[in-house]
Amino acid sequence: MGRKSKYSAEEKLLILKKVLRDGTSKVMTRYNIGKDTIRRWRLLYKYQGLPGLQPGHHNQSYSREFKHSLVKQYRQSTESMELFAIKHGLRSVEQLSQWIIKYNESNLKAYTPRKRDSKMNGRKTSFEERLTIIEELIKHDVNYNWAVEKYHVSYQQVYGWYQKYLKSGNDPESLRDRRGKAKPEKEWTEVDRLKAENRLLKAQLQNQEMEIAFAKKLVEIRNREVNKDSSSRPFKN
Repeated sequence: MGRKSKYSAEEKLLILKKVLRDGTSKVMTRYNIGKDTIRRWRLLYKYQGLPGLQPGHHNQSYSREFKHSLVKQYRQSTESMELFAIKHGLRSVEQLSQWIIKYNESNLKAYTPRKRDSKMNGRKTSFEERLTIIEELIKHDVNYNWAVEKYHVSYQQVYGWYQKYLKSGNDPESLRDRRGKAKPEKEWTEVDRLKAENRLLKAQLQNQEMEIAFAKKLVEIRNREVNKDSSSRPFKN
């Protein structure tokens, strides 16, 4: 079992803001945190948002194909292993490192979820379901694990849909499943497209409003901390 994190996600974010204000050295001394830890928190927050700073609650399910794809992408990448892993939604370098070793040994298999995690297996979804999932994913700060548990789909599915959506320039049509020769889904009118774009835009605006509210909360916490420090200092005659 992994060691419980000493700080919550909110506390980590507050510490990162103090780094910007006071400098890395002062924060390292005050909180007894290493420079590598601060750098890792920065990367996690930059590429995974606040959920990236939260401790993992269970093992995540990854298919063999997903692992192979990620290892191959890493081999062609010029990024460090840590940066690459975090940018692709992983929580640790060790995870990717183990995949690379097993890939080289031709022994890379899918992780088999425990019984209580079986709901994370992939399933077939309609276009409307995928649209709703991505809409709610955006509202929840692109928290893949939340979407997996909420909609009973796999991590790879949610991650793949969202990446396709981003690469398309935020085009809802990118969420259609065009594989095989299945009967095409009902064609959209221009009004349908505008409605879908409006839904996703509203989700982004809602997420931004939540971030602003959270930032205000952090300011309140910081102000209380400053006032507390000031009141604890002895008065000088």
